[in-house]
Amino acid sequence: MLSIFSPIITLVDRAVIRMARLHLEKRVGESDSGEVQELLGEPDFFNDEIRPPEKMVFSGSHDFTCDSPLQGAAPQSRRIYGKFYRWNDQWRKRPVLIMLHGWNGENCYRFLFPLLALRCRRFGISLLSFQLPCHGRRRAPSGPGADFISPDLSAMVRSTRQALADAQTLIGWLKQEGCDPVGIWGISLGAWLAGLLACHDDRLSFAVLMTPISRMDRAIGELEFCEPIRRSLGRREMPFGGLNLLDHRPLMAPRNLLLVEGRYDLFAPPEWVEELWNVWNHPPIARYHHGHMSMLVSWRAMMRALRFVRDRAERMG
Repeated sequence: MLSIFSPIITLVDRAVIRMARLHLEKRVGESDSGEVQELLGEPDFFNDEIRPPEKMVFSGSHDFTCDSPLQGAAPQSRRIYGKFYRWNDQWRKRPVLIMLHGWNGENCYRFLFPLLALRCRRFGISLLSFQLPCHGRRRAPSGPGADFISPDLSAMVRSTRQALADAQTLIGWLKQEGCDPVGIWGISLGAWLAGLLACHDDRLSFAVLMTPISRMDRAIGELEFCEPIRRSLGRREMPFGGLNLLDHRPLMAPRNLLLVEGRYDLFAPPEWVEELWNVWNHPPIARYHHGHMSMLVSWRAMMRALRFVRDRAERMG
């Protein structure tokens, strides 16, 4: 059983946490928590009325690009780059799954998502993914926009808002094209964003949250790799309470939402996921003897989520 390998699984998470901390140490500076609270207090932060992009530009068989509806933290993030794995020429009027990768999860975008797209196609489902702000071609070389999670908390909040708006503009485009139903599947940071979207965009029919960061305040306040962020805040108040998934409620029925939990996860501790499961009225949950990183190579966990997506799409299609 995988539980026998739990020390190794935990060791991998710890090693990645240390690398993440060293990565953030390079970006330490002062954070303006007052600006963060001002941004979070804006009434249209979770705006579900974002319009579809005026123009989608496709190249090759999968790649697309379009303008982001928001400016973001850096000029490089102003344009969305993504891939749309269409079922076939009849992809309109068919279900679509939107995939959101994790923090610095470009390899999921490049390698894992195309594999999942092949499986989705067997079920008659198209898969759309895009690079989150501050990732891939949308990453600034330095300064604001160089990293999604960083001690520059105002840039992090602007990137969060842009990521949500990017997903909403693409949901609008898919709906405009006639696709139905539209669901979302996020991993880690992407699962946190997917959870916020499930609570604020009623056009989404189902959602998968795999190892979600459900408590952003506790993540920044407690996790080892976030120590540089805590140091940049000094004694100022932690401003991220409004971005906790616990403070929001899904617009979809619990049966249409799947949580995936890693028993040995050090990034998204299982007790946080269990807390979310209780507050969100016990949606389906899959618990695995995995850590945050090992979950990414668990084909069993991926297939469980894919079956959920297939079942939801078939019932709603």
